[in-house]
Amino acid sequence: MIIRLFQPPTKNWLLIAEQLDDPSTWDRFVPCHTTDSQRWQFECKVKEAAGELTIKPCKDLMARGTSVFEYDWQIEEDDILSHAIKVAETLGFELLMGDVRRVS
Repeated sequence: MIIRLFQPPTKNWLLIAEQLDDPSTWDRFVPCHTTDSQRWQFECKVKEAAGELTIKPCKDLMARGTSVFEYDWQIEEDDILSHAIKVAETLGFELLMGDVRRVS
């Protein structure tokens, strides 16, 4: 799993998990993941760590192997960074910064 924080020019800040162990049958319209999957773990930790922050799944960017959450535009950048770091550390991964397409 790769966890990345990114601010695209046309959206709010995004917290992205890539290279998830989704089954080949995974589809955003009929998700099929178990509670021990990386997707489940990531999505639960994002929600647990959010507390008072408004963060929601970015359904148009969800894909097999990728989970994306979008932060509300009113959240302070320090709070966004703190949340993202907390999620990554809780899961035992380094938080990367930047665009997925440019780095990959």
